[in-house]
Amino acid sequence: MMLLLHVAACVALRIEVPKAAVPCAAATMCAAVIAATPFPSLAAPTINEAIIEVSETSYPIIKSLRSETFGPFSEKAAKLFLDINPDKLGKSIGLGIDVLTSAPPAEMDTFNDVVKAAFTDLSPTSCTLVPLPPKSLADKLGAIAAEKVEPEKLKAFADVYGKSLGTLPTEGDKICLPPLDKLDKLALAQADLARSFNQEQSTRFAAYTAPVLKSSISLGKVLPLVGDAKRLTPTATPAQLSAFQQAGKRVEAASAAEANRVKYEALRARSEALAAAKAAGKPAPLAASSPTANPVLKEELEAAAKARAEEAAAIKQAATKAAAARKQELQEAELERIAELKRKSAAIKAAKEAQ
Repeated sequence: MMLLLHVAACVALRIEVPKAAVPCAAATMCAAVIAATPFPSLAAPTINEAIIEVSETSYPIIKSLRSETFGPFSEKAAKLFLDINPDKLGKSIGLGIDVLTSAPPAEMDTFNDVVKAAFTDLSPTSCTLVPLPPKSLADKLGAIAAEKVEPEKLKAFADVYGKSLGTLPTEGDKICLPPLDKLDKLALAQADLARSFNQEQSTRFAAYTAPVLKSSISLGKVLPLVGDAKRLTPTATPAQLSAFQQAGKRVEAASAAEANRVKYEALRARSEALAAAKAAGKPAPLAASSPTANPVLKEELEAAAKARAEEAAAIKQAATKAAAARKQELQEAELERIAELKRKSAAIKAAKEAQ
């Protein structure tokens, strides 16, 4: 879901800012490492620790990206979005922009300051360059946004993010990679920014977009990209890839724990408000974002929950099939190995007998 938020970012700046491919890179370097971070208003230290671990383990992965493989992979991945019904994609992008521009001004100022500091003194002539998605992809998404998204939303996004992201150091379809310590700060800054997004806007985005993605991007379309993704980082060692994967699992667990904590605190606050209203003899307060207060939101939430359940079932089924196929491959490989040993043994025996 966070990925489509950054699609919204890319297309908005593609229209309003000259260096429009730049925000895609910012999303890649900053947001990809924390894509599992939810939108709670507060973060436990364990989440920040997990984010730093993901950021640091992702650094050698990002450095090993190569344009010759990243470009074609980006085109295949972008096609998943470009094949979505333009009206639905446009609405999703618009809702994503609503989320991205809902952060309080103070949070945005802090985020922009961190972005500027991360890229200060970096020059394409001397920095480590990493590939961006091809400009043509952002142009295609930008064309859809220009037609389907309200101009004032696109302008609002450019006004909020354009000043910092539009001046990042790039060279063609590449961008400077900040030093590791600054990349860590970027990851934490974007996590803090995400937590400040308006909760109701975030819910609306997720409630509408989840069913759209579910109906438009099947598991069969995604699975072929897995093999391509493995070839994106040729210089990354198995140990580095494993460390990044394990860090990703830990940040997911930390995010889930934090989300549960926030839900518990919200329920407790609601319970205390009800108790206080009852004690004062007043009507129970009705939350503006509650399903009772907003029937449309209730339908959207139910649809999103159904889509997530179906997606989980499909993923589980695919994983089961993949595991069975892998087991079969191993069994066949073992049988072939045994057969080869028997052939070699027979050949040695025949050679001895012929002497």
